[in-house]
Amino acid sequence: MNHKILLYKGEVLPAVEESKYIRQNKGFSFLHLPRELCALFVLLWGINPESFMYNWVLYAGVVVLWAGFAMISEWQLFWKTVLHPAMLLSFGWPVLLAVYAVMGHVEFPFHHLLMPIFYLMFWFYYSREDRFALKLLTFAVVAYFLLINVGTVFALRQNPDVSRLLANGDPEVTGPLASPITGGYQHIYSLTMFTVAVVGIIWYYRPKLFETIGWGLVVLLGLLVIVMSNYSFAILFVFAFSLLVLCRLPKHGGPTTAILLACCLAALVVVPNLYRIFYFIAENTDSLKMQLRFIEVGNLLSGSGITEGSDAGTRIDLYTTSLKTFLTSPLFGVGDLILKNAENPREIVGGHSIVCDYLAYYGLVGSILFHSILITNFARIEKRLDRRGRFLYLVVFVLYYAQITVNAGYNEPLIETLFLTVPSLLILTGERTAKEKQRAVSSRYLRLRKENA
Repeated sequence: MNHKILLYKGEVLPAVEESKYIRQNKGFSFLHLPRELCALFVLLWGINPESFMYNWVLYAGVVVLWAGFAMISEWQLFWKTVLHPAMLLSFGWPVLLAVYAVMGHVEFPFHHLLMPIFYLMFWFYYSREDRFALKLLTFAVVAYFLLINVGTVFALRQNPDVSRLLANGDPEVTGPLASPITGGYQHIYSLTMFTVAVVGIIWYYRPKLFETIGWGLVVLLGLLVIVMSNYSFAILFVFAFSLLVLCRLPKHGGPTTAILLACCLAALVVVPNLYRIFYFIAENTDSLKMQLRFIEVGNLLSGSGITEGSDAGTRIDLYTTSLKTFLTSPLFGVGDLILKNAENPREIVGGHSIVCDYLAYYGLVGSILFHSILITNFARIEKRLDRRGRFLYLVVFVLYYAQITVNAGYNEPLIETLFLTVPSLLILTGERTAKEKQRAVSSRYLRLRKENA
């Protein structure tokens, strides 16, 4: 390991290390290369909007292959990652569902067995000293994510309802519309978190000009997809939580203070009248469907007539239905097998809120475990971020909870975005920012030393 040491004001400043991944393995390895290829397959499958139509046995096989390569290539790191208490807690969720399934309480959902793989992959690659593999996987996932955004824009231009139709649980309906680059509701609600995170990266970390332009285009593309997709809550959430991110700035001195004061003054005017902005957009939009969606968001923000022109009233009934079912069996829930023989399943479980529905399905036992896993993983990641990253990740996590309160949301794209893609972006951005500051201090020291020589 090559270290170059510089001294500045009595402090030891190690120079930035080169990537050991390429240097030691010369760009490939008998175990590392197939390991990363398997990880890439799993991660791209996880956000593929069409993956629900594929053979999950293939997916599980690649997951097992990745685990095998990871275990053999870095035995101690792999088992240290697996046996961490937070990771064992994450494995507790599929174990609980398996027990429920054996008892005839639920129909075990196969994909729940594989959900902890995203937690495991993040911590495995984060714990490695070299960041090359983490950067490679993050870049590939973000690139595919953006490709889906572009494909969704074109699909929505052809059929404005395609993203909403893909939310239908009937494969006969969604099959003809599904595509690896056309996002449905899972992608849209993942995109809200990703877009808010990118807004924060631009605002907090102040990247270089060309990077700022690139990230800005990513934000604009994300907003375009969300608005065109006609999901009222997604539109509301992405604007509301982006505004929340912009209301807190890192401490950079006088200019930032002035900007902060200006934002606060603008917020005093804008926030109470934000619903008027959506009404104004609705009035000046030619598409009738877009008008209705913006009116729905305006109604939600205004607080008056919340059920007028929107499905908010219906949703409240669905949430209430799930809570009433939960009260009939509060400890273990009623399970999901009961829905198979029901003429109208929505009269038993609303199906539009993970928080309410999981209480009905799995009771307090399952819900407490489920939320404990989410909060524990969030807390564990949050400790590894810098000050700006911690607040930004908190905003994204609260956004996720807001979304699963009003929608379904425990699926591969959302969990991968929340617990792998966004944390990786924040960690890599924070570390690079710290290294750039380190280089600046080192350069300043050398310049001062040269001047004093």
